[in-house]
Amino acid sequence: MSVDALNELAAYITDRQLDAVVGTAVSAHGELTVEIEPGASLDFIEWLRSDPTCKFSTLIDITAVDWPQRDRRFDVVWHFLSMYQNHRIRVKAALREDDMLASITGIHPSAGWYEREVYDMFGILFTGHADLRRLL
Repeated sequence: MSVDALNELAAYITDRQLDAVVGTAVSAHGELTVEIEPGASLDFIEWLRSDPTCKFSTLIDITAVDWPQRDRRFDVVWHFLSMYQNHRIRVKAALREDDMLASITGIHPSAGWYEREVYDMFGILFTGHADLRRLL
């Protein structure tokens, strides 16, 4: 996908999800990253899946990054694929140590294992997760 097409997709997402989107970036490697407000994650991810222009129906991965020097110490990162549009997207939300995120297992059942891994490795809680217990 070209950089222009990714910028167009970023503008579309921002226009449709103005309250959720904090910012967007397209890397030199042709990767689109959308940063969102943590409280909007569930609705935003549902919208990404159901919007006919996006159709990000496949969850690839969930992980987190620890930035100990920041006030919002953690970035939770979701990777999605739209097989219909042949697009990939990275979604990030910055969290404080005591913040919680809504589980997306109701939208993407495969998120269960990934959320447990993020919980176990980083201590990030996912509200509404049916089985949030340690893996390691």
